[in-house]
Amino acid sequence: MTEVEQSVAVEFRTAMDDARARVASLLEPACPNVAFMNALRADLANASVDAASVPYPELIDPDTYWKASVNPQAKVLRHGVIGVIEWLQDRVIETMEVAETDMNQIVEFSAANPGPNMQATRTEVRDRIAQRCNALHEQMAELLDLLPDRSPLDEARAAHNTSLVRRATADVEGLEDAYLREAGGDDAHQTYAAEQWSETFAERVAHRQALLAGGTPWRHQELSLIGYEHTRTESESLVEAAVTRLQAPLSIMQQLLMDRFDELVS
Repeated sequence: MTEVEQSVAVEFRTAMDDARARVASLLEPACPNVAFMNALRADLANASVDAASVPYPELIDPDTYWKASVNPQAKVLRHGVIGVIEWLQDRVIETMEVAETDMNQIVEFSAANPGPNMQATRTEVRDRIAQRCNALHEQMAELLDLLPDRSPLDEARAAHNTSLVRRATADVEGLEDAYLREAGGDDAHQTYAAEQWSETFAERVAHRQALLAGGTPWRHQELSLIGYEHTRTESESLVEAAVTRLQAPLSIMQQLLMDRFDELVS
């Protein structure tokens, strides 16, 4: 690598590390991880006994919780991520301008000194420019890893779903004895009732799960997860769009540089 290439690579890495740290400082503390979900459950349990025991008793209502807490936070996070992406884009564009100036100098020097075999010189310049642009393209692709690790969110989602299914299953299992007593009848009828219970068990669990999901603490936890998941998805889309914008000029740049070479040698 030339001195300019090394400088460009260092500048790009520095900008990328800074941007990652900024995004992490925004998203990581706001992520509804397992610890947050457990704390939310405990707060809601305390609030159900004594609303004054929690700092914001109005948030016991899930709709209020969404409007006053989850949704505003999502907007702040999105605005913050956009700001970091815009800042990073400016840094990357400045770096690309340095790289482009360097490649222009390569083209102008080679065109002014084509040697005895101009076609061979042109091929060498083309390959060198292509190599530089491919390296820049790969550096842009690294921006796709701008967001922090999403495993804490995935773990919280999995734990939430598992907990909800486990509770729904336990509730339904606790109704089996009452179901069989109500069915009554002789042994044959009891056997038939048990079979019916087994066949409809999954449906009963799903129904109970749906009922639980609308109440405390499940509804609050679901809203927390949905709000952050939406923010995460939006952020990923914003990053992908930024990478596409930054990579787009590279293919055009190669052609323009070679056109410049041809113009100079002609």
